Amino acid sequence: MAPFVKRRRSAHGFTLIELLIGGVLTAIALGSVAVLAVHQIRIADRVYALTTINRNFRRISDLLKVEVGEACILRGGANPRTTATLPDTPCKPQNPSVCSPAAASADLRLLIPIQTAGSNVITYNIVRYYRSGNELLRDGPQVDANGLLTTTAATGSRVLSNVSTFTPTVSADCTWVSLDLGLSVPGSADVVTRTLTLYSGAAESIH
Repeated sequence: MAPFVKRRRSAHGFTLIELLIGGVLTAIALGSVAVLAVHQIRIADRVYALTTINRNFRRISDLLKVEVGEACILRGGANPRTTATLPDTPCKPQNPSVCSPAAASADLRLLIPIQTAGSNVITYNIVRYYRSGNELLRDGPQVDANGLLTTTAATGSRVLSNVSTFTPTVSADCTWVSLDLGLSVPGSADVVTRTLTLYSGAAESIH
């Protein structure tokens, strides 16, 4: 009789309590998988955002390295002189007071000499970088297909977005600048800040 009883009991299947326990365990397992998936997605988004930030820092530092390297005078908050009477020249003023004292400013202005195509005439052009809202803008000569500056100026050209800080501090002799640049991380309230040290006619370094 005992084997017959066992067969009868097993034919009834799972009890209600067993089904409830199985459902709870399944829900816990699925919830854990969902939490892990969301966590992995957030990590991937964060890595992508920081990769984009680093790429933008490299992009703007490379651009500024080239343009500051072509400049002979740097200033913040005021235009350098584009004309002078010998022995003064725009690039080599005899009076040191032409350069502003070292102070933080809201923009960076570069004096860049450009040789007119087909002649030996040198013109002195001003390139200005400044922040407007969350964008870094550029005023000044455009760049031609060969990567050379032209005498045709443009105003308000967008250089970079998601910019939260742009504070240049130009040296007292107007030959180098320490630039605090902050970029907002997309999708968050975080800001990544770097300091660029740029030298006129020289290389650049990032800290």
